Amino acid sequence: MASCIHFISSNLPRILLIGLYSFAIYLTPSSTAQSNDSGNSAQKDTRSLVTLQNNGYTNLVIAINERVPEDPNLITRIKQIFESTSKFLYKATNQRAYFNDIRIIIPESWSDSDTYQPIQNERYDISDVRIDLPSDNFGDLPYTNKPTPCGVPGLYIHLTPNYLTDDDIAGKFGDYDRVLVHEWGHYRWGVFDEYPLPGMSHFYAASNGDIEAVRCVLAIPGVPATEAGEACRYNNNGLPDANCRFVDDRFADGYTGSLMYKQFLPRITTFCEADPIGPYVGNVHNREAPNRQNILCDGRSIWEVLLDHVDFKDNANPPSDMEDPLPTFTLVKKYNTRLVLVLDMSGSMEGERLRQLRQAASNLILNILRDGEELGIVSFSGGSRILAYLTVVGDDTKDDLLNKLPSRADGATSIGAGVARGLEVLKSSSNGVAGGRMLVITDGDENTAPYIADILNNVKASGIRIDTIAIGTEASQELEVLAAVTGGTSYYHTNTSNTLNEAFGELTRNSQDDSTKVTVDLYSKSVDIAPAARYQDIFLVDSNIGRNTQFNFGYSLDEGVDVIVTSPSGSIIDKSSAEYSKDDRFGSLQIKLEEIAEVGEWKFEIENLASEEQLVTVTVQSQSREEGDEPIVTNARWGLDDVTPPDNQMLYVTVAKGYTPVINTQVEASVAMPSGDDVRLVLEDNGIGADITSNDGIYSTFFTEFGGIGRYSVQVNVQSDASNTYIASGSIVGIGAVVDPDFVSSKQVEDNTQTRHVSTGVFQRITNGGSFTCNSQDDCTGTKDIYPPSRITDLVADSVHIGSFTVEITFTAPGDDLTNGKATYYEIRMGTNFTQLYEDFAAGDNITELHLVEGDLATPKPSGSRELFVIKVPEIIGDFSYVFAVVAFDDGGNQSPRSNLATSTARDYRKPVSYLLPVLVGVGLFVLVVLLIICIVFIACRRSKRTEEDVERSKTKTKVVTTSLPDNGNDTPKPGVNVRMQVEFMEKQAFLQPDHAV
Repeated sequence: MASCIHFISSNLPRILLIGLYSFAIYLTPSSTAQSNDSGNSAQKDTRSLVTLQNNGYTNLVIAINERVPEDPNLITRIKQIFESTSKFLYKATNQRAYFNDIRIIIPESWSDSDTYQPIQNERYDISDVRIDLPSDNFGDLPYTNKPTPCGVPGLYIHLTPNYLTDDDIAGKFGDYDRVLVHEWGHYRWGVFDEYPLPGMSHFYAASNGDIEAVRCVLAIPGVPATEAGEACRYNNNGLPDANCRFVDDRFADGYTGSLMYKQFLPRITTFCEADPIGPYVGNVHNREAPNRQNILCDGRSIWEVLLDHVDFKDNANPPSDMEDPLPTFTLVKKYNTRLVLVLDMSGSMEGERLRQLRQAASNLILNILRDGEELGIVSFSGGSRILAYLTVVGDDTKDDLLNKLPSRADGATSIGAGVARGLEVLKSSSNGVAGGRMLVITDGDENTAPYIADILNNVKASGIRIDTIAIGTEASQELEVLAAVTGGTSYYHTNTSNTLNEAFGELTRNSQDDSTKVTVDLYSKSVDIAPAARYQDIFLVDSNIGRNTQFNFGYSLDEGVDVIVTSPSGSIIDKSSAEYSKDDRFGSLQIKLEEIAEVGEWKFEIENLASEEQLVTVTVQSQSREEGDEPIVTNARWGLDDVTPPDNQMLYVTVAKGYTPVINTQVEASVAMPSGDDVRLVLEDNGIGADITSNDGIYSTFFTEFGGIGRYSVQVNVQSDASNTYIASGSIVGIGAVVDPDFVSSKQVEDNTQTRHVSTGVFQRITNGGSFTCNSQDDCTGTKDIYPPSRITDLVADSVHIGSFTVEITFTAPGDDLTNGKATYYEIRMGTNFTQLYEDFAAGDNITELHLVEGDLATPKPSGSRELFVIKVPEIIGDFSYVFAVVAFDDGGNQSPRSNLATSTARDYRKPVSYLLPVLVGVGLFVLVVLLIICIVFIACRRSKRTEEDVERSKTKTKVVTTSLPDNGNDTPKPGVNVRMQVEFMEKQAFLQPDHAV
């Protein structure tokens, strides 16, 4: 046995080598295994009054909504919080901006105070900060409504009274000053968040192949962990799984930016910058991170965007040295609506235009204006006259106001005279002219003084809002100037549209602070009905509305029409019903439901009683089903008032219940062009192209199909998908502040930030988004191909598939003209230097069809489709990433801007744990081989030992013995039975010679 042990120990290296060789043979992959491995492979600014002068923001308006309960402490808190925010803003902008002049609008329903001044040009609908109750259950999240592109201001900042007065509610978002400067960045400068939003990746492949957390400043340290604080699990591409988050080290030193990242981090005091421009360190911008700021602002840092804004461009408002950058506050009290109609009665208005105007004005007086509001009426032609001074609207004054409406049209056109007379009417009010509203309606060009230009300075100084309606193509091109300089809206009415009624409704909705009292349009159409013919149609009343439902029909001939309305249950309303009324003075027929309207499909039938074709307008309106509830409302607006192609004109449509988004609904727009043609648009809420944020209830599209110089008007139709349209309860119409996961409240605070979807059921809405003007003789005709495909902003690259050495890239297909139509071909570039490809697209390697495993560069899919390309890359593994970018071309050779850059790590992040089973089998085989060798040696040694013993007993010469052995159990020999015995004399040493070794 000792010799066996000696043998095994002396030959152990050989034994182990044999075992390892067997293990290596086992691990060598077959061709099938290799196959399986590779197979896994120039917008307009907001209508805000704010300006930055001498480092101080003036005319900042904070408006308290009418439905907010009276609370003097709320005003105190607003002052305290914005004083603190002003100081912090001054520091964060390197001493270049602070709040100097803040005006707070007090609700009309609040008690009067000697400290309140009369309202001037401040208005709720153009306020910068709105303080209102939350809708639904999204809680008290501070947010900004911003549907606009990078660098373009948002619409408003939304704060709740609870947020401002309860530190435990506010605390989970961080200090007030940091949160409000974060939101000011969204609202004023048009920048975006630098933290990953829901649905976005929290980690990415950096250019050196590392896996990094998505953040603006790489100097922010931290660790990956799940929301439960557990270690993250990692995929084979090196990226953590979807449950992993980056936990920032909030108290580490070495970073100061960025406030558009996680504003609650106490070390963050400024914005990120590409190059040092201030005293801060640790705020160098990381343009590789795929956050919304980099994607939507093309990799620019916050400060790069700020320095291109009017506030700081060309060294405007350079750093100053102020000891105490605090604002002054002015409290202004809101009063009731004061509206003056300024109506064109020049000769061109005679006939159908005058009839339609009188119909719309009568509807305004009878059904749209609320009791207690004030209305004045002015007419103009070559001169102007006051038909009615401001009159409080009520049952006892409506008839008188109707009788004051003009009935004859004649003479020249002096719009300036009409506006000047409207100012005179507003000045007669005890509340003064400021805060009043004027609606100017005309169909003609100015041909008599005073002109609009003559009275424009007086208008600017008056503090009023002027909205305008242009009737026909000949209306003065200066009309829109009145709206632009006063924060109003312009509309365009054609003889065959229902814009007058739609515009009157929209204007009163915009002036209504309390969203529970808004009237919504369910149906609006203008139709031509043949002589003695009937026209039928249907509309929907949903479970969200039904109070004060009314049908308004306008007819153009004296014989008029008859109408029959049928409810979902089959009830009939006709001329014999109490709800039915007709007024031939204005050519109008109205049906007002006394009860709440039934839910379901309503029908109406119009009979033309005339012997001629007759134009009939139809409008159906209603309010929320339950008093105090918020109805689903639709609002539309153009991005630009004036367009000179290739300016990017955008249409934004908000569909919401209060402030809660309505998602997955069908939104279509019909644009009336100067040529008389209509263009149909489909709007999306998918975060692609013109749409900034998906599922925020703001539906967007580009408009590129111009058809001549002049005005373009839009009507928007919204129709739910009964099985797929939801109220996104818990979401917001805008961009919200991120919640601090480590905040601990001193009391129980309900978490209302979780989103849940509540079906809307079937509903329909209609709205008018106003008009814009296209002004270029050469480029408004639509005959030139001047719009390229839109920029791709959702390019994503997977990690390199080790084995096949391929990379998958995906993106959403752009169109031929921005997002309209289909592109002609793509150009994909690849490199390993992020900065080089960012600065020079042509510097990357051009991907051709030879590099593609899947995808066709020459056959783009229709706009909005998902594109997939699989690209073959060099068979190299290393500490680097491939960087990809894409541009699209149209059939005219127009090239889109370069896409966002996407990275793909070339490191092999496959984990050994994935080979656990084969490794265990291989180790088992290795041990088996070693044990087998040991057993063979052991058996050989045992045999050797027995032979040695035989030799010791037989050290004699070899003899041959023949004998007879007994077979009967005794000693008597039996003949014929012989045994030959041979003894071999062998030396023990001879047996153990090396030649006999095993």
